[in-house]
Order: sequence, then C-alpha cells, then structure tokens
Amino acid sequence: MASSAVATSTSNSDETIHPSTHHIPDNEGGIHFTPPLYRQRYLFTLDLIQHDSSLHSLLDIGCGTCQLLTIGKYRNPHIQLIAAIDIIRYQLEEGCFRLKPLPVEYMIFRRETPLHMYVLYGDATKICNCFSQFDVVTLIEVIEHLYLNDLENLVKHVFGYICPRRVIVTTPNADFNVLFPQMICGQFRHADHKFEFTRDEFKNWSQKIVHTYDYRVEFNGVGEAPLNEQHRNIGTCTQIAIFYRKHNHMKTHLTSSEFYQRLSYCNHHELIGFIDYPFGVQQTIELQEQIRYILNMYRLMAEEKARHGDDNHDTYPLTVNCQAIINHPRLLQYNLTVEDLKHIIEIIGYKMLHNNLIILAEDPITSCTHEDYRTNDDDHRSTNNQTEIVKPNYQHKQNEESWD
Repeated sequence: MASSAVATSTSNSDETIHPSTHHIPDNEGGIHFTPPLYRQRYLFTLDLIQHDSSLHSLLDIGCGTCQLLTIGKYRNPHIQLIAAIDIIRYQLEEGCFRLKPLPVEYMIFRRETPLHMYVLYGDATKICNCFSQFDVVTLIEVIEHLYLNDLENLVKHVFGYICPRRVIVTTPNADFNVLFPQMICGQFRHADHKFEFTRDEFKNWSQKIVHTYDYRVEFNGVGEAPLNEQHRNIGTCTQIAIFYRKHNHMKTHLTSSEFYQRLSYCNHHELIGFIDYPFGVQQTIELQEQIRYILNMYRLMAEEKARHGDDNHDTYPLTVNCQAIINHPRLLQYNLTVEDLKHIIEIIGYKMLHNNLIILAEDPITSCTHEDYRTNDDDHRSTNNQTEIVKPNYQHKQNEESWD
C-alpha cells in the first residue's frame, strides 16, 4: 500500500528546492508533497529497517551527501555498522561534515549502542568482496542514473556477491510524469537520468532479479497523487521494491574491524571518512549545568555576531529571552517556569535585565567565560545556523541538523 502522505496541486509554490540531485523538486509541475518527497523516501526506508532488529549492518549505495544516514544515524540502534559509497567526491566530503557528531553529543549521548560509519569513494558497479555479509543494501534514487549495462553489473554485484538479507530500491515512476507537463529536463525528471521505469517495467525488472537470485520482492511507494488526480490510476511518484533473501542462514555479524581490514587490502575504494559515534547509557546531567552550557553556546554565537556586526548584535549587553531557554528542546522535560529559571540563573552567576532578558555578555572584556565549555571554530560552525540569539519577539527557525 502506498504512503498516505498528502500531495496537493498548486500553481505557484514558494517551496525551497532541496539541493539533492537525487530527487525531483517537490514543487515541479505544480505538485507539492507533504512531507517533502525526499523525506518520505528516507523515512519509509528507515522505518522498514527499524522493524527488523536482527539487522546489524547497512550499505547505502549512491549515498550522495548522506542525507539518509544523517536522518537515520540515531533512529535504529541495532544498526551498528554503516558504509556509504558514491562516485562524486565533493558530495561525500559534504556528507562527512553532515555526519560528524556535534560537541554536545559527547556529553549527552544520543545512542546507547556503538555505530561505526565508513564513507567511501568508489564505483559500486565493480565487483568487490569488501561488502559481503552486509545485512541491508539501499539504492535510493540510484538506478535511473545508470546506463543499462552498468545497472546489470550493479545487480550482479548486489544480489550475486553481496547477497544482503534486504535490498531496498526506490526509483521514479514514469507513469506519474503525466502530472509534470513542464519538466525542465525533457522526458525525464532529472538531466542525469538515463531512463525512468513505468510501474510495469519496474515490476518486470524486479521479477527478473527474483528469478535469477534467491529473493522474493514486495512493492510499495510514496508520494501519492493529489485527490483530484487519483482517478487516473498513475500510482505514486516514487515506486519502491523491497527484496528479501529467501534463505537467511544463521551467520555471525560483520564487525567493523573485519570490514576495515577488508578495506585495507582493497584497491577499488578510497576511505573518505570514518566516524565512531559516541554512545553510552543516557546520563542525567545536573539541570544547572545544562542551563549553563546552553547559555554559553548562546553567548559564543552572540559574541561572534557582535564582532562582525551581524543581525544587529553589535551593541552590548548581549541578551537572550528567558522563554527561549525554557523552550529549548533539552529543557522541555523539566517544565520550567520563568521564576524557576530566574532562580537558577542567579545561582549560576548570570544577570537579568527587565523584560526577562538574560545578560550573556556585557562587553568583550567583562563577558563571562566558562573554561569547561570552550569550543573550537568547528563548534561555532556546527551551531551557528541551529540556534539564534533571541531578542524580544525574534522568530527562531531550526533546521534538521540541529545540535539539540
């Protein structure tokens, strides 16, 4: 059954086009998906993986900027080994930046199990024994970017050599293209697409795999047509095939050390990045220390903006509204009142102004510093777009990769 996400028809959309090259813009042709179509694909894939806790390792082929893994790195604790591979180096470098843990994650663990992430530059259509024993392979909007002979080689590599227990393939549904009368790339949704399968073509391609290898397949999709177009029976915007290996023989899990050893002898793939995520049982941090840390992060960003005269933060004292602290995601569980916060603020040494404003720094000489929370320039960049210094009635917008 297709996803129940909503699609609406609009004539003019202000929707910001997502920068990924692996999906059609969600407002192309006057169709707008909620949630965005790329996110529907990722969430469907991650939910599918979440339902089987026996899965331990994941190989994302054609990972691009690693958006799937950025969204999913904390969702599935049973996945403890991930490899991501692509042939576009600059996207992999961006992906490594996305995947890097934030400084706060070493204090407040977001995983209770280990996770080792390998980001690889290489061609997955070339046969390589490095990836055998991976439990899951994902191909999210990948196959349509390959010439048919390269696609055959990829199928042979995945199903004949890697032999994962699950393979999840998503690709555009050409039948749906009748709702995109003005596609800027001609007959396909993207300039790099070599083909786009109709539903029948996709099923035939999938059945050929099933008949050749020891798998069965189920079909699904995300991105439903608008209600006024569903009578046309054109399916979903993205069609999905989920392949299950028929005979899952008992075997030991592939370990990170074993995979790393394989890579050390491999001439086909270059390791762009390795990430060892912090993990541990969630520790209860003193409420006062949490507030101290949050205020210090606000202060660092405020001072950075003040130095550059950005966003009118060029005069002291630099302040943040009490309500912004109370509504911080890390503090919501405490149900603080303004009076509670004022009491704690006094204890930890910050001062207050009228209108419930907390003074972050009075001037560059006397502004408070906490040695335990010094951060480097990378920390500044990691948090700069995720939390805004709040003046009265200032609107705050948080993106997906927020440090909190």
